[in-house]
Amino acid sequence: MNAQPFSNPNDYLTYVCDNRNSYYRLAWSFMHNEADAMDAVSQMTVIIIEKCYTLRESNAFPVWSKKVLINICRSKLKQKNHHELPLDPLPEQANGESSAGSEDKLLIRAAIANLSEQYKEIIILRYYLCYEYREIAEILNIPEGTVKSRLHRAIDRLKQEVKGE
Repeated sequence: MNAQPFSNPNDYLTYVCDNRNSYYRLAWSFMHNEADAMDAVSQMTVIIIEKCYTLRESNAFPVWSKKVLINICRSKLKQKNHHELPLDPLPEQANGESSAGSEDKLLIRAAIANLSEQYKEIIILRYYLCYEYREIAEILNIPEGTVKSRLHRAIDRLKQEVKGE
């Protein structure tokens, strides 16, 4: 998503509509089902329309809107007390793979499900949604070095978990 200046609330809404697939994938990676993901994106859209005037710099909108969406997803997950990753592929990634590849993915997803929330988020944003370290740092409001160290620790824990299986 490219940052661009916005002159009125309709520009923000247009941006969200133009990038709806990206927002949906982000929400789905946290919520793990279509209805909850769509609900989170809808809720984000309402909040954006209500609070877009609070942005000091309109070019910060893409990162701010992702933060809003992630916070909504976190809140919904806490309400549901739901903390596991799905065993089905992300939308648009489903394809006819061999069963050996599927078994490996199931093992990795089960290992990811055992990670703490801060490590799950880093793994999802980096490897499922392909965000760069800088983007992850902005979205989670943490230093880029923290993103790298958490990612390193998460990968180490995944390796330990998978080797233990």
